[in-house]
Amino acid sequence: MRHKTLLLATTAVVLLAGAGQAQAEDLYISVLGGTNWQSDTSGAQTDTTTRLTTITSFSEDADTGFVLGGAIGTHLDKWVQGLRAEMEVAYRRNDHNGAWVNVVFDETDTGIDVIEGIAGPLSANASNFSVMANVWYDIEMGWKAKPYLGAGVGWARSRLDGTAASTTTTNCCTLLDGAVSFRQENSGFAWQLGAGFNYEVSPGVNVGLGYRYFRGPSFDPIFIGKNFTQVSIENDNQSVTANLSIAIN
Repeated sequence: MRHKTLLLATTAVVLLAGAGQAQAEDLYISVLGGTNWQSDTSGAQTDTTTRLTTITSFSEDADTGFVLGGAIGTHLDKWVQGLRAEMEVAYRRNDHNGAWVNVVFDETDTGIDVIEGIAGPLSANASNFSVMANVWYDIEMGWKAKPYLGAGVGWARSRLDGTAASTTTTNCCTLLDGAVSFRQENSGFAWQLGAGFNYEVSPGVNVGLGYRYFRGPSFDPIFIGKNFTQVSIENDNQSVTANLSIAIN
């Protein structure tokens, strides 16, 4: 974690130094919005005592979500032609739906005897709030549309809120247990890669399309059945965005 913190601090210092040397006409503000996708996840955990074995598993699918953000940046042509640096704030959110199951069974010489089974639907929403230091490189093609690529590092807070409904099946009967709410929150290092293009619609005004791969702090553990499922959900996000950038004169 120390080397990640050092990397973030170094990047922030470089950006601030660049902004301090930039002329007013080199500065710009940008807003973006678009579609965000997160990875589907499944996992399982097995606990065994002297006689009993407990298996807890889950599977969930992420619905298509959204991303919104804004940035302030500066052109660093005096250092490298086409280089830009910016500070970006963004918010991503996706809904998740799935199912979970918790089974306790006794394996004997005559077969497997299920002592208890708990299962039910799972619904949640996952969100990321991030503050990123980005560096982009505009590729000069002699056109009004300029391709770019780059990367960013920073800090993000990931949060997972949800509800799990359940029914319990024992040797005698099936009982409706109701619903249990859960929350998991984590903060830490985040990074992203990106590419796209900007088109100059008028002097100092650009519109564009872009792609982002964003990795934030993971969710671990995700859910409690009768036991924690110690399966980490990687916080992978892919976004397609539209953006508007305006030069600050």
